[in-house]
Amino acid sequence: MSEMSAVIQVELPSGDELAIIRRRFGRGGPGAPRVAIVAGIRGDAPEGIRIAHQVAKALEALEDHLTGLVDVYPCVNPLGAHQGMRHWPFFDVDLNRRFPGQENGHQPDRVAHALITDVRGATQVIELRGAREAFSEVIHAQVRERDLAAAELAMGSNVSLVWARKPGPAATQTFAHQFPGTIVLEGGTGNRLNPTVGKDLEEGVIHLLSQVGVLDETDLPFHWAAMTRPAMVDDAHVFRVRSECSGLFLPQFNVWSEVQEGVALGTVIDPENGSVLERISSPATGRVMAVREHPVVYPGTMVARVVSV
Repeated sequence: MSEMSAVIQVELPSGDELAIIRRRFGRGGPGAPRVAIVAGIRGDAPEGIRIAHQVAKALEALEDHLTGLVDVYPCVNPLGAHQGMRHWPFFDVDLNRRFPGQENGHQPDRVAHALITDVRGATQVIELRGAREAFSEVIHAQVRERDLAAAELAMGSNVSLVWARKPGPAATQTFAHQFPGTIVLEGGTGNRLNPTVGKDLEEGVIHLLSQVGVLDETDLPFHWAAMTRPAMVDDAHVFRVRSECSGLFLPQFNVWSEVQEGVALGTVIDPENGSVLERISSPATGRVMAVREHPVVYPGTMVARVVSV
């Protein structure tokens, strides 16, 4: 039977207590693999939270077939999730910039520290996210640059793209950076739910369990051959496209559409008179990895990502 426990309980300003929940499935033992699946570090990523709960429900039916442990942390920032907020309320801090946390710090730091402590020792770590705010993104996996083992494993996560990404300036403070080999899965539309994205990533996570030896392929609730075989790229193949003026961005391509270099990805118009202020062109031939859904833009606002594949 699965086990539900609290990783940490923190006191709220109201005097109530908030528990960060872990659900454990399967059985351990010498040499048995352990997978940690973490979602909801940011409260504006409901897709990842929903996928975590869907995976947990699937594991309830598969538990007798598991040959290791699977720990599911479905919502690490429940206060933010209840409000659809990226940050931890009251303290107004981004929890994914607080790792590895502090045992005696404020609430977000204590939660970060407790999560790191609890996940430590896992054979494989998977973080579930949604698309970034204001964007629609193709479902994809992110792994650390030059981590060939994680990149190869991520090829089985039922995504369209595996991105071997160079860590940015704030990477050392993120959850994923604390565990080499972490696979981050994300996509869909920011702060929204998409049934197709949810199902694809749910099956991708369950398939990954078979790839790390927690579940036999013969026990998968679907055929492994149905998994999407993604393209693999690095930073040199991913182009961020930004506006040069203020106005309303009107996209002309959908996510994962094929584009040619130089074609218009969209236009920026003056909201008062409708005149075209800027024509934004694709910097490369490839596919639209992400497109901005929120139309208001300023100079330097990212409006799309194009990936050459």
